[in-house]
Amino acid sequence: MKLFSKITLALAALAFIGITSSSAYADAIVLVSPQSSKLVPPIAALNLQHSGNSPKEAGKVSWTGTIDLSAGDISAGPHQHTVSFTELGLAQASDLRVLFNINEANGGNKAPITIDTLVLTAYDQNGNSVFTASLVGPLTLDQFKKGQGSTSDYVLGLDAAAAARLQAALDKDPALRLGLEASLSNVDGGPERFRYAGTTAGPVPEPATIVLFGTSLAGLAGAVRRRRKAAAAILANQPETD
Repeated sequence: MKLFSKITLALAALAFIGITSSSAYADAIVLVSPQSSKLVPPIAALNLQHSGNSPKEAGKVSWTGTIDLSAGDISAGPHQHTVSFTELGLAQASDLRVLFNINEANGGNKAPITIDTLVLTAYDQNGNSVFTASLVGPLTLDQFKKGQGSTSDYVLGLDAAAAARLQAALDKDPALRLGLEASLSNVDGGPERFRYAGTTAGPVPEPATIVLFGTSLAGLAGAVRRRRKAAAAILANQPETD
């Protein structure tokens, strides 16, 4: 009973600390993981390609209420789109993912690319912005080795607070259109691609909560081991009876 009480108290403390600590990551776009295979369905959103020798790229695609409007260092071809959330076939906002593909020229060792800014915006049918979420600080990412072009991605998603805000907006208007704006640095060639995808793995865990949860589990496991050792020592020291 005592051990059960300790576990309950530890989990309650973990939940409280996780809630109070996660505010630093709230309302934002966060890195989920590198992904060596495509998530489905990948839908083109924004492709950036710098001109000349510039090491930077920036561009956006937005919805005016009647058409998509693109601007900045966008690549050639019909790759810049806002996407209706219903087109993605996702059950809820927490399933939304943004794939980032680094597609620099082949050959040689490639330096990391930095996503300086990334903003996801949801527009209503009149072109009004009803939701925005931004990347948590600059994010520097290595290009996948042996995985250029169409074979590798980094996966980003909304944290719990941002997903809840988007879900509230979608509950009012399920046909909201999603647009992206991004700026990159240390680029060399390109194009760099952002695409929408989905997952059924649930909401993106908060980075602080992941660390705290792992630490708590390790502590609980240690407490169980110590209790078992103590019990074994007591039994070993008891005199044998006929």
